[in-house]
Amino acid sequence: MFSNKCKEHLADVEEDGFTHMCKALKVAIRLQLLVPSLIIHSLAPRFFTKTTTNVMNDILNTRKKS
Repeated sequence: MFSNKCKEHLADVEEDGFTHMCKALKVAIRLQLLVPSLIIHSLAPRFFTKTTTNVMNDILNTRKKS
C-alpha cells in the first residue's frame, strides 16, 4: 500500500500511517484557521499581531516533543 519512501518516513517519525495522517491533518487545519487572522492583520496591523507566530511556534514545538 505504501511505497518504500513512505514506509521509511513513517519509520523515521515512529508513527503508523493513520496516526501520521491525523497529525498532518490537524496541522493543516490549524494553519488554515490562521488565514482569516492573517488577512485581518494585513488590513489592520494592530490586530492579531502575534497570533500566527504563536500558533506556528506551538506547532513546531509540539512536533519537536514527539
